[in-house]
Amino acid sequence: MSPAHSIASSAATPVNADPKAPVVVDTNAMPWEPIGATGVSCKVLERIIDPRKGRETALVKFDAGSALPPEDLETRMDIVVLEGAYQDELGSYAKYTFVREMPGVRRTLSSQDGCLLYIKRRVPIRANEHGSARSVVVIERDKWVPVGQRFGMATHLYRDVHGLETARLGEMLPGKQVPAHDHAVGEESLILYGRLKDEHRDYTQGFWFRFPHGYVHAPYTLPDTPCGMLIREGDLIW
Repeated sequence: MSPAHSIASSAATPVNADPKAPVVVDTNAMPWEPIGATGVSCKVLERIIDPRKGRETALVKFDAGSALPPEDLETRMDIVVLEGAYQDELGSYAKYTFVREMPGVRRTLSSQDGCLLYIKRRVPIRANEHGSARSVVVIERDKWVPVGQRFGMATHLYRDVHGLETARLGEMLPGKQVPAHDHAVGEESLILYGRLKDEHRDYTQGFWFRFPHGYVHAPYTLPDTPCGMLIREGDLIW
């Protein structure tokens, strides 16, 4: 994976870098790419190089006993544990834990038994993000309960104080449909399990998609299949 500062410069190669274009990626079909640390590899889903809106989203796999070198963060770094557990100087984080690290700290990521992480790096949205408090949210999957009319769970990982940028883990119940909508603030989703359909295609476990403002669809689940998702909204507009 590229150095944290590269998403703000021309040092790295853009990937799915047009934020106005819909993107659908089957991550299962992507090869794992080495990133220079033994036992650690990644699949880069997007990399937008911009001094103000630079961002990089990747799946990162740690083999048992592997580690990344210490890093002084120049970006915001959000991590969602998809499988296994990882460790750093402050603790250990199991499946479905969300960790937000802020610029200006040093972190050393490792995994004793192996793990799969979703990692998003983002150029700080506001100058005062340096030195802001980190966030850790633990989601206990066996305690998810029905919420609303379409989700089995919709737990917010964070909600921006201005009400635009949000992220959540959600489960869409079987046999449900969301009315047609156009993603007013943009949306990025990763299918964690199950199956989602819309008028365009199927999305199954491992599919990652990013829809800009104006992209219309009406997703639904099959009668016997729920769909678990990591959903982020609003980040594209900054």
